[in-house]
Amino acid sequence: MIQILGFETAQRPDVKGFAMNRKVVLLAAAAAATLLLVPQGVAADTVSSFDAAVSQIEALPYNAAYVPAGDDSAFSSNTVPVVNTPPADDYTVGSIPGSDPSGASDTPPWPAAFHSVTITSTDGAQIQGMVDIQSSSAPAVLVVHGFNTHGYDSVIRWAAMLATNGYDVAAFDQRDYYFEYQASQGYPAQLQTFGWKESQDVLSAGRWLKQQTSGPEGVVGFSEGAQNTVLALSQDTTHTFSAGITFSGPADQDTQVYSTAQPANCQTNVTPGCTYPATDALITAVVEPAGMFDDPCTVLSDAASLYGTTAYDILTHETAMHAQTSITVPLLNFYAADDSLVNPVAAQLMDSYEQGNPLQRTVEIQKGEHAYFYDRWWDQVAILTYFSDLMPSSATSVDATVNQTTGVSDTALSTQEVAYTRLSRSQADALLAPYICDTTQAAPGLVTAQPQSSLPDGGPLTLAAAGLAVAATALSRSRLRRRRG
Repeated sequence: MIQILGFETAQRPDVKGFAMNRKVVLLAAAAAATLLLVPQGVAADTVSSFDAAVSQIEALPYNAAYVPAGDDSAFSSNTVPVVNTPPADDYTVGSIPGSDPSGASDTPPWPAAFHSVTITSTDGAQIQGMVDIQSSSAPAVLVVHGFNTHGYDSVIRWAAMLATNGYDVAAFDQRDYYFEYQASQGYPAQLQTFGWKESQDVLSAGRWLKQQTSGPEGVVGFSEGAQNTVLALSQDTTHTFSAGITFSGPADQDTQVYSTAQPANCQTNVTPGCTYPATDALITAVVEPAGMFDDPCTVLSDAASLYGTTAYDILTHETAMHAQTSITVPLLNFYAADDSLVNPVAAQLMDSYEQGNPLQRTVEIQKGEHAYFYDRWWDQVAILTYFSDLMPSSATSVDATVNQTTGVSDTALSTQEVAYTRLSRSQADALLAPYICDTTQAAPGLVTAQPQSSLPDGGPLTLAAAGLAVAATALSRSRLRRRRG
């Protein structure tokens, strides 16, 4: 017996070339099935490059006990050397401008090659950024910040690292963050929405960067910026981006906020109702004017009034797990099981809607915390490897700008991954939370659900089956011709 694509077929004697024809037809069917799984317009070598990139990244040594040491060479042009710091600092003290030029206690100064740019996004929103265009023909990368007070300053080390490796780089804010508010470009004329409008800002920034260069463009996003990266990629009908990689993005914003509910599984119409203290604390610090807002529903309600919609409808535009089905370029998502900010179930939710797509993958590791995983060396090499494989160029390199920590914990990432239970699309949709502002209403994410296409329920696998159907038809016709002959 021979097993081909999970089907067993009996060997037959070679009668008038039947065995040879059978082999050719079955091989052709296998090839056809593979091609059917590839999104339309995507070359097979892109799939190979994506697979190679993921394999190389998983083979890299990752050390959850990483110890930063020495200076970060991405800032070698700075007057004062910038020290390497724990990645977690990037969304705490390391994202706040201060007076320490070494970057040990606050954000270091941007390398001299970067300059400030302000562009216009949708609704006339003004967003600020830092840009380094070294060569208009080199690959470019847009770096997308998370839900952080000082926006693009929180990703300064990632932008500088990419620029040092030869990429044209831009790190733009999303609307109504600190720098925009200070320049009277944010509140009250523009308001945050937790993803809907911000994803439009990401796409606007990507399109601006694309106009400055002639090479391919990638995008890397962290935390809410990871969610907004996925949402932006799904709206990229003009093929601005060639590849995306994300770290710790919510799979569904409403479900993410509800995961912070107190009491757990609360109902807004049943005493004591619902509060979201962890989310509230972040909103108080990040949403401008700082300290004015202290709960997500007020933010959404005000934004809905400004943009002529409802708070519920805003959240229906913030389900990355569903949006990714519209993405046609390679997308790699990372999560950590010990994430204290984004519920790790997001990994399973994202995975449920990408199964069967050879250009999408979600990896969950055991220890990494949030967005900027513990091992800054691995973080850097993983990002550089990904873009090097998918946007190859002699102008770029794969050289970390920080130290590597070796030791007993220093093993391949693949040995430190979580073997999470894979969900069907319908199973994942069942985990979406009710509307955070009125739990008597259904999950906003269900508006964009596509359960009929789930892999376990017979979706993408039927593409492979279609190839085998072609083979079966051809074999049947072959037998008929032999009978007639």
